[in-house]
Amino acid sequence: MDFFEAQDQARRKTKWLVLWFILSLIGVVAAVDALIFFTMGQNAGSGLGGLLMVSSAATAGLVLAASGFKSMQLSSGGAVVAKDLGGRLLMPGTGDHKEKQLLNIVEEMAIASGMPVPQVYLMDNEEGINAFAAGTEPSNAVIGVTRGTLQRLSRAELSGVIAHEFSHILNGDMRLNMRLIGLVFGLVVISIVGRGMVEMLRYQSFSNRRNKEGGGVMIALFALGIGLMVIGSIGVFFGRLIQASISRQREFLADASAVQFTRNPDGIAGALKKIGGTQLGSNIKTAKASEASHMFFSDGGLFSFGFKTHPPLDVRINAIEKGWDGRFSESSLPEVATPRGKSAADKGLGDLFPPIVGMAVVEEIGRAEFRELAAGKRVLDGLAPDWNEIVHDREQAQAVVFALLLAEDEQLLAGESSFLEKSAGPEAARLALGWQEAIREMHSANKIALLDLTMPTLRNLSQLEYERFLKITQWLIRSDNKVDLFEFMLQRVVERHLTSHFDNRGFGRVRYTRLSQLANEANLLVSTMAQIGAESPEEQERAYRAASAEGMTFAPSASLDDLGNVLDRFDQASPPVKKELLLACGRAAAADGNLTNREAELLRSIADAIGCPIPPFVEELRPTLV
Repeated sequence: MDFFEAQDQARRKTKWLVLWFILSLIGVVAAVDALIFFTMGQNAGSGLGGLLMVSSAATAGLVLAASGFKSMQLSSGGAVVAKDLGGRLLMPGTGDHKEKQLLNIVEEMAIASGMPVPQVYLMDNEEGINAFAAGTEPSNAVIGVTRGTLQRLSRAELSGVIAHEFSHILNGDMRLNMRLIGLVFGLVVISIVGRGMVEMLRYQSFSNRRNKEGGGVMIALFALGIGLMVIGSIGVFFGRLIQASISRQREFLADASAVQFTRNPDGIAGALKKIGGTQLGSNIKTAKASEASHMFFSDGGLFSFGFKTHPPLDVRINAIEKGWDGRFSESSLPEVATPRGKSAADKGLGDLFPPIVGMAVVEEIGRAEFRELAAGKRVLDGLAPDWNEIVHDREQAQAVVFALLLAEDEQLLAGESSFLEKSAGPEAARLALGWQEAIREMHSANKIALLDLTMPTLRNLSQLEYERFLKITQWLIRSDNKVDLFEFMLQRVVERHLTSHFDNRGFGRVRYTRLSQLANEANLLVSTMAQIGAESPEEQERAYRAASAEGMTFAPSASLDDLGNVLDRFDQASPPVKKELLLACGRAAAADGNLTNREAELLRSIADAIGCPIPPFVEELRPTLV
């Protein structure tokens, strides 16, 4: 299975999720009606039927409103979940070695996956070994890790855990899990209401009422509150049942993907063994953890009515490590103020990395085995050390993006420089111009890596800074009235990732499930891709024919607006449709038997711009023009 298929499976599970939620809602409404019938029926008299209708409508309305509110809250991205769980945003300038190591692993994996670097949150008060990924799409994803995970795992084991969470992002599980949080919250809100009624009424004195009727009503309301708490537990039961049915099998897929990603089964298996051998295990203490129990790397030790959201540890370990002897591993906290030496897991780590996969595998786009941590490490190591500090500074990170988008023509460059000075300030213009030449000579994989590394920093801009930054990037692309497809795609990638964070794009909607529904749009993009690297109209036509279906017509040119509309529509397509498009674009670019680095990374940019990042797949880091 490739991640396009995995994403489509997760999308299809959403339909079942909604069905199960509706059935659970019917069960909760019926239970509330039964409770009102037995507690309030005698007082209601002939108005019982109307009371039950009002009760049904109120219960359903409350559950749906609570689910809608929670889903709307979650639409802003994974940071909402991370903060609710007590997470602290890790900044690149942290002086803690373990925190730096975690950030470095996340950066390597993001670059290897072809996705923007997610923000990382640390749950300082959680001593168990656990982690999670949250967000509605890769653009607003976050990774959360407990303090116990940092303290008790080696680098290889930590890499296995983080790779597992990245698999949830890329396989579409994260989006599904976020929807599940919203629905489960609606089901448990009845319990919250009942608890509130009991807390309010138990302080009331029934004995000082003037008549028995008032006291009877109070007692009935108190009983109703207790009943709602009980019924709320029914909602929790249904919620846990849905969580377990959705997440268990996806955990096996994420474990397998993590092994393929890191090429090191001992990493994730070692982490699972330490969970089993540690007294705290993977327990999560925070009260809100139950809402997100299905999102964690391992079971959080929460009350689940017998429906575990994760397979047993021994089953997961046996699936990874055949012939496991059944022994868990003990782990201890690091000694205070002990100088760090190279651990056995760290030594020779580079020797374990196979070479980066070549571009001959266009037809294998999406296969998990072609996504490697090694690729991210190589690309990251290929950047000069200064860039690591530059991309983590809010002003310099913006200037890096400006430098990526500056024109090479001297006359155009003069106009863009003047515009930058006026709109972004003299310092930003100076930095962008100073870096332009160095960036121009970079391999295009490194250019995209720089872009991905700036994302966590750019997400920390204020709303006004973000709006100004976005307007500048749009102007730089349109200033010369020419279509430089690579630079245009880079700008679209930046805009997509930041818009998702700042404008609360939410979960989005799949509108197109067949490529035929987007035939004209596919035709335009494939035609544009066929022109890249072609030296004559005949070569363009030949490249187009190699990629297109029968009956499609070659489109000679496209405007920026045309391309923007095409990308917007494919952003709303199902994963299999996106895969068909990317395969067609790849075939068009490789029709001459020679896919250049620029063409390969352009293909990655198109994928990222439609919300479907693919990893780097170049064998060597050669100059962009090769």
